[in-house]
Amino acid sequence: MNRHPLLPRLLRRALPVVVAGALVASLSTATTTSYAAPAGTTDRASTDRASTEVAVYDYDLGDAAMTVPGFRGYDDKGMPTKGRAPIELTGRVYAPADAAGRHLPVAILAHGLFWTCANNTSGRTEANWPCRERFEGIHSDQGYDYLGRTLAARGMLVVSVGANGVNAGSLGEVADRARALVAFRHLRLWQKLTEQGSGRLVGAFRVAGTDTPATPDFTGAADFQRVGLMGHSRGGRGMMWAAARKNRHLVPEGVRLRAVFGFAPAEPPFMDRAFKRLQVTDVPLMTWAGSCDPTGDEAEFNRLARRADNPVNIAIMVRGANHNNLNTRWAASSGLPGGEDDAMHPKGRPGKCVSQLDGELHDTLGEDDERTVAATYLEAFFARYLQGDRSVDPVLAGTSKPDKDLTRVDVKRY
Repeated sequence: MNRHPLLPRLLRRALPVVVAGALVASLSTATTTSYAAPAGTTDRASTDRASTEVAVYDYDLGDAAMTVPGFRGYDDKGMPTKGRAPIELTGRVYAPADAAGRHLPVAILAHGLFWTCANNTSGRTEANWPCRERFEGIHSDQGYDYLGRTLAARGMLVVSVGANGVNAGSLGEVADRARALVAFRHLRLWQKLTEQGSGRLVGAFRVAGTDTPATPDFTGAADFQRVGLMGHSRGGRGMMWAAARKNRHLVPEGVRLRAVFGFAPAEPPFMDRAFKRLQVTDVPLMTWAGSCDPTGDEAEFNRLARRADNPVNIAIMVRGANHNNLNTRWAASSGLPGGEDDAMHPKGRPGKCVSQLDGELHDTLGEDDERTVAATYLEAFFARYLQGDRSVDPVLAGTSKPDKDLTRVDVKRY
C-alpha cells in the first residue's frame, strides 16, 4: 500500500486507497453483460440480463471544475495553500443502452487513494493536483468497471466519480466533506441533464476510453428518489459522511439517499466529538472488510450506526480478501505505478496471507474471485434497497451463500 508523503507512518493502515480502468472499444459495440442471479434466489430483474446491453461513457469537465470552502491543497514544501484546492469533475458512466425514460435508480461510486498522478515511464507516483509535466492523472474512478457493469446490467444508472483533487488536499473531516460535496455536485449535474436536458453534461460525453464524442439519450433516465452511494477506502468514509443524518441539509433538493455501502472504509475517529457527522442513522448501511486487508476490521461504522439504532446495519467479513484488489487500477496485475498486492504473504507459504484480525494464515483470495464476491454483495444490497427486490434477502441475511465455492463470507446484522 502506498503512503502519502505528509502522513506519519502509523496512519498507513488507517487510511488506504483505490484505482483504475477498463475500456469500451466503441459505442456501436456496447458490451453485452451476461448475468446470473445469486444462488438460491429468484431475481425478478434477471429475465432480460442475458441480452442487457451496457453502454459506457466518460465525461471530463476539467481538473479545476469545482472547489469546496475550507478545502485547501499543499505547496511544494508541504504547507497548506491559501486558496481553495482545485477539484476535477470527471465521471465514468455505466447504463443500460435503453436508459432513456426508464427512471432508473442512481448509484454513485467513490474512490479513495492518496496518490493522484503517475509517470508510467519512471514508475513514480505523486500526490499533486493538477498533475505536473510528464505525469498523468491516475484514473481511480475507472477501477470499478466490474461493479459498474454489474449494476447497470441490473437496471441502474451508475456514475463512478473522480476525486484526485480531494486526494491531493487537506486531510481529516474537511476531506470527507469534500468527497461528499463532489458526489452531490455530480448528482446535481445529472438532475439538470435528465430532467431538464440542460447543464454542463450536455455535449460532454465520450465513448469510454476514447476522445470520440457520444450523444446518449438520458432523458428521464434517472430516479433521484432512489440513490445509492458506494465508497472504497477514503471514499468509503466520505460516503458515510454524505449519508449521515447530521449532513442531510447538504443533500441536493429532490435527491433521496436509500443505501450506502462501504468497501473497507477508512475508520472513523471514535474519540472525535464530531463523530455524529459520520454516523449513518437512518440510511440502510452495509460494510465490507477483508481478513487480509491491512486496514483490518472496518465495522466501526456499523457500531456507530448501532448507537443510533439504524434498523438496516450489515457488515461482512470476506476471508482472504485484501484492499487493493477491489480496484483494478491499484491491483498488482495492473502493472501500473502504485499497483500492488497489499496483503502480507509469509515466505515459503505460497497462496497464504496473514489475517490482520488474529494473525492466522488464510487462503489468499485471488483478484478475480474477490471482485466476484464484491459484485455479489453490492448488487444484492442495492437491489434490495434501491429496487425493492426481496429475493436477495437470504444473501443479506447470510443464510444463502452464493460464493461459498470461492471463499468464506461472514455476515453480521447489527
